[in-house]
This record gives sequence, C-alpha cells and structure tokens, in this order.
Amino acid sequence: MVGDAATSLRLQAALLLLLLVALANSAFFVVSGELPSLTVAEFASLQLSPSLVVEGSPGSKPGSQVICERVEINGLSRLRNLTSFFSSVKVKVLNMNSTGRPPNITVCFHRNASLGVGMCPEGQWEKLTKGSWVRSMSPFDHKLLDIRITGSSVGTVEVLLSEEFYLYRLIFLVLGITLMTFASSLSNSLVIYYGGAMTLGILLVVLVVLFQVGVVSFLTSYIPTLLRSLLLEMGIEEDLYNPVAVFLLACVVLTGAWLGFWAVRKLVLTEDGSIDTGVAQFVAWSFRIVAASMILQSSVDPLLAVDALMSIHFQICRLSFRRNKNKHRRSYKPVSSPAVDSYEHEHKFQRLSDSNTFYSSFHDAPDRKHYSKDEWDEFTKESTKKALESLVCSPDFSRWAVDHADRITLLPKKDTNRRHQSWLPWS
Repeated sequence: MVGDAATSLRLQAALLLLLLVALANSAFFVVSGELPSLTVAEFASLQLSPSLVVEGSPGSKPGSQVICERVEINGLSRLRNLTSFFSSVKVKVLNMNSTGRPPNITVCFHRNASLGVGMCPEGQWEKLTKGSWVRSMSPFDHKLLDIRITGSSVGTVEVLLSEEFYLYRLIFLVLGITLMTFASSLSNSLVIYYGGAMTLGILLVVLVVLFQVGVVSFLTSYIPTLLRSLLLEMGIEEDLYNPVAVFLLACVVLTGAWLGFWAVRKLVLTEDGSIDTGVAQFVAWSFRIVAASMILQSSVDPLLAVDALMSIHFQICRLSFRRNKNKHRRSYKPVSSPAVDSYEHEHKFQRLSDSNTFYSSFHDAPDRKHYSKDEWDEFTKESTKKALESLVCSPDFSRWAVDHADRITLLPKKDTNRRHQSWLPWS
C-alpha cells in the first residue's frame, strides 16, 4: 500500500509539473491586443493588406523600407480540448493579387513576442511558392505570423486556418501502448523470434535477388530472351511459365525462412532450448524504445505527447508492480518435508566420529587437510552419496515419497553430445 501511494504521488507530481510547464509556455506568449488575430477554435480566414512601414528589416537592402503586418494565432486549451490530440492545424498564406506583377511577399512563423514586427532574423523569412505558403502547428500552440512585402507595390494576402485529423497518429498511440504493455511477454516468446527472423530473412533474400536481377538486366538487356529460349529448349512452353515462377518464388521464401530459423537457433536460443536472458532483455528494451517513439509521434504537440508517455509508463509500472506482488504472495508457501525434518532432528545432536570430521577449507586450522581437485570432487561425490543414502533409508522419507509421488519427476540424463529437441519436427 505504501509503494502504491508513493507511485501515485509521483504520478501526480509529474502531471502537475507538465501542467505548470504548459501554463508557463502559454503565459510567455504576451502580445498586444490590437493585432489582427485568428483563433484555432473558429478556423476562420482573414484578409489583410500590410500597412506598417518598417525600416531596417533583416534581409532587406540597407536603408530601404518594407511594409509589414503581424497576425496573432491563438491555440486551444490543452485540458479542455483533448479531442484534438491527434490533429494538427495548417496555416496557409495566399496571395490575393491576381492582376499585375505579383509583389515580393515573405513570411516569418515564430512565437517570440519580444521581436518587433518585421524583425525576424534573415534565415527565418520564407517566400511564397506559386502564391501560397503552408505550415503545420499544434492546435494548442500560440504563434505569430509576420508578413513582409518588399518594394513599392502593395498587396493583399489571406491567412487561413484548417484542422486535419491524422488516423496514423491514433494507430501509433494504440500500437505504442500495446507494445509497451506486452514488451516483456513478447521478448520471451519463441513465436516472435521465429516469425520476425523468418520474415526478415525472406525480405533479405528477395532484396538480394531483385538487386542481382536488376544489375544483370542493366548490364545485359537480352537475359529475358535468353531465358525464354533456354526454357523452350528444355521443353517448358509458355503455359508452364506461371508454375515455374511460383516454384521459384516458393524456393526464395523457403530460403529466407531457413535463414531466419538458423539465425534464431544460433543467436537467440541456449543449449537447453530456452531463450537467452540477455537477448530477451535487449529485445524487451528495444520494444519499449520503439513503443515510446510511437507514443511521442501520436501528437504534434510535444507537451501532450510527453505527458501521455509518462502517464502510460507509470500506469504500466503500477500494474506490473501489483501483478508481481500478488504473484509473489500466491507462490510463497513454506513447504516442509517430513523426511527432511526427521533427518535433521535425527542428526541434530549426533556427534561425528573422527573419520567423519572434516576441517574447514578456508579457515586457518592446523589439522586442515589439503585436497587436490580430483580428491575434492571425489570427496563431495562420496559425501553426497552417503547423505542421500541416509535420507532415503529413513522411514519418514518413504512415507513422504508415497504421499507426494505426483510431485516427483525423473529427468533424463543430460547428453551434451546430442542436440536438444525443438518444437518443430524437422529442426
């Protein structure tokens, strides 16, 4: 309960910190209320003719004057408009002068309210391409749009806002949550390793074949004609072209699958057929990193994306902690063996004879006997054998063995020269 409360407090603190950052980001944006403005919630358009004369604008000729205008774009509240999580807003600037020579119009899209109108750095000004300019922004962001017209001509521009919903961002969020939740389970599944490796092997073989065919076709353009003549000489007519193509495709797929299968057997599995622990941990963290990247890409607003990632991470950690805690409680059950208890009780006060007295192998005892490696192995084997004989001969152990016969399993003797059996008959 204490751990759950601490986790909940940490989650609330992280959410509060992100909210404060979002509020600070919004509070930093302070502009004059006299500027023409557009609100994302309304998605309206605005036509204007820049009229503010500015001298010394970066990027313009020294001493020349330009005509500028600034448009304020107000975003939505994050907490009240979560339905726009997967959306983005497109800001469009259109040149409305259809006659005469088009004016030289450049725009600067920024959020620095401390800059004067038309005073953006030279590298931030962008020209209209074919009379239009389009950029995307978060529906929760607040930005400024500076419009600059150089020369003596006066122009009219239109600023439009439009919201677009992206389905792939929703798919990224769902896949990211699923992948982060089941990362540990997937990293310990043989189906994932074999399926992924076989798919990758097939793709590699197909790419190699396509590359080779492309190179050969580029160097020698008469290869198709030569192959057709060879097939005809072998007695394979045009009616058999499709079966031959299917057979070759099947060979390519099987070659790629065998390559992936071999890679899993050599790089992933241990000698006893289980998944290597280091490989499983690496794959699990790889899944988590990919899942985090998907969640961060689920929204164009970075604050909401990070908030969603942290919330999902804390919820998964909390559920995992609870599951492991309950599993530990269910699995922890003290098991006592009557035979072992009887054996310990029987030998608790029994005094060892001189022949069975063995001095410590690591303390500095004067009567300590020094063993070689072979003598020590023989000694441990003989001691274990005597202890097991004494245990098996006790009547309590016999009764315990009869009562718990269903729990006793005899494993086959391990043969290091024989390869382990796999779940596939042909492996």
